[in-house]
Amino acid sequence: MNEYNGWTNYETWNVNLWTMIDEGPYRLVCEGSPWTPETARELVSEIWPDGTPDMDGPNDYDKVNWTEIVYAWNEN
Repeated sequence: MNEYNGWTNYETWNVNLWTMIDEGPYRLVCEGSPWTPETARELVSEIWPDGTPDMDGPNDYDKVNWTEIVYAWNEN
């Protein structure tokens, strides 16, 4: 895996981007703290069951560093 824009990889960056730029998911992230890797993946999978609009599909979720996502989300 290669680092992408300061994140572990593209998939991790992409999930964080989509959840932070859209008001609905952003509010869910802010209201749902504290997050765990499991609960973060569940939320993202519920919002985008087929992967975010920029992903090739839900299998890309396996590449996401959910611990890194949770760290960022719990900081909000």
